[in-house]
Amino acid sequence: MQALYKFYEVVKVVSPKPTLSEINGQEAAILGMVQNDCGDWLYSVQMIESGEGWDVAENELKPTGRMMAREDFYGGDSVTVEVDPISGEGTIKK
Repeated sequence: MQALYKFYEVVKVVSPKPTLSEINGQEAAILGMVQNDCGDWLYSVQMIESGEGWDVAENELKPTGRMMAREDFYGGDSVTVEVDPISGEGTIKK
């Protein structure tokens, strides 16, 4: 079964769950997705208004018909990490 939503798609949270009451009715953007062993899709979303991250099941979301872009969330900055092969510890390379 394919995921219903795409990365950076804007969705609306529509859930009767008390644990999601704080964000119910609000819009969010899809930033991550995973399919569980039962075939259900779960999404990591960033709330548009607050910027908070939440995990929500596919059946608790509704499409808005709008998309955002990767650049709306990520600035393009990156770091390089060097891992010590003996200790397994990483350090940021300059």
